[in-house]
Amino acid sequence: MTKTDTDFDDWYTNLQVHLLDRTGVEYRDVDAARVDFDAGRDVFDVVDQIAAEYES
Repeated sequence: MTKTDTDFDDWYTNLQVHLLDRTGVEYRDVDAARVDFDAGRDVFDVVDQIAAEYES
């Protein structure tokens, strides 16, 4: 899911839901998420990256 598929609000909500499910962390860094969204990154790639940071 990228910015060509959805708007930022839906993309960010999906990011939060998947991160909470995987890590138990409530992600709230809207500014960092906006950078990834604007760069066209896939939400699931971003989830993988952030989850790896929390898991290490």
